[in-house]
Amino acid sequence: MDTASTLMGLGLLILFIAPVGYLVYNQSHKEKKRAKKMAFLASKKGYNLDETENTHGLSIGLDKTAGKFLLLRSAEKADLQEIDLKDLMKIEIVKIDEDEKNTQALDKIREISLLLKSKSNEDKRLIFYAEEEDPVTEKNNRLDRAIKWQKTLQKYCKS
Repeated sequence: MDTASTLMGLGLLILFIAPVGYLVYNQSHKEKKRAKKMAFLASKKGYNLDETENTHGLSIGLDKTAGKFLLLRSAEKADLQEIDLKDLMKIEIVKIDEDEKNTQALDKIREISLLLKSKSNEDKRLIFYAEEEDPVTEKNNRLDRAIKWQKTLQKYCKS
């Protein structure tokens, strides 16, 4: 009877853990595929990526020599966006609360994004955290990533 209980317990454990393991593996596989696609498309256009990061459905990279900031939203589409850092005037971190107003209180933030203001008035917004899609436990980590990228891009931005 102890053997049967043990086997049933192990079976139930595997039954509940296997889907979680599959989701983690699948997400990791998608991120690796997107990173490879980003590196391939960047090298195809003659860019050498000095810094890269995969963050929830978005691959971002920086070519310091060429002064380009590169974005890839998904691995399926070959839609590599290039942003010329020389064209950027200002890079801001936007922290929006539920009333769509800027806030500094971490517990009230519903969206964290990086706003890239360009001289040609074609502003881009990179969303690092959205409360509807991302876990609340990631809020602080995503804010740190946004701050890191703001500082990095600001160094190479010719304002």
